[in-house]
Amino acid sequence: MNLSVLARAVFFFITLYFYLSIPLSVPAFAQVSALTGVEIVKKSRALLYQIDDQKSTVTLWLIERDGAMKRIVVSRYWKNYRSEEGIDSKMLLVTEFPTDSRGVAFLVWDYDNPDEPDDLRLYLPALDMVRRISGQDLNDAFLGSDLTFADMGQRRLDEDRHRLSKQEVYRKTDTYVVESVPKEKESIYSKKISWISQKDWTLLRVDYYDQGQKLLKRQTLEWQLVKGLRVWKRTIVTNIQNGHRTVFDVSGLQVNIGLRDKDFTAESLKSGLDR
Repeated sequence: MNLSVLARAVFFFITLYFYLSIPLSVPAFAQVSALTGVEIVKKSRALLYQIDDQKSTVTLWLIERDGAMKRIVVSRYWKNYRSEEGIDSKMLLVTEFPTDSRGVAFLVWDYDNPDEPDDLRLYLPALDMVRRISGQDLNDAFLGSDLTFADMGQRRLDEDRHRLSKQEVYRKTDTYVVESVPKEKESIYSKKISWISQKDWTLLRVDYYDQGQKLLKRQTLEWQLVKGLRVWKRTIVTNIQNGHRTVFDVSGLQVNIGLRDKDFTAESLKSGLDR
């Protein structure tokens, strides 16, 4: 497997979980219609870090137009630092499949300071070597998937202009439909449109538009209940323009299991975690 692609793959999983946990209870302000687009996005993101830590298995399916599939499996460990010492969260990803990539691991320290880039490191067991990964090439696709590494990263609220465009029923759920336009000129998207539940703030769908204002791809999300939390279970991303699909399945999810600081170090990057 191409090591440069593997190195950048960590960005995909960083945010594959950026909508991780949503409380089951309904906020009192959920039905307020006077909210602005930025307020809706902010309230949704405020619920992302309700748990202390989590462990799960992520299975990635790459599906061609003709139905041919490829599978990638990783173990994921995540710990919430709530901006303590400037760190938002830490994450460890350990590749389980395919066999020729088993043991390849990624360590991510996500900093709260927007001026400080995330610290990403890659471990290659065949070389017994740890390499620091830069944040470049964020617009590249992850292993042929339909999301870029930038898609899966947690964008700061002020990086986009958010506008509440309408309210509508989607999948039998009352939703806010928010249009987000990136401020940076180099973005590959002209805008993103998000469907956010008015009941529990879960993100249900995201449409991505290319620079020609044409619909490029659509992401839909499904949820599950774990310890009273509504947590992400599956997302499907379809490239509308070429028919390729990517499915991400989460299994074996455990929350608040007491992950430690030493579980997110260079040593754990090499050895992985046995939990």
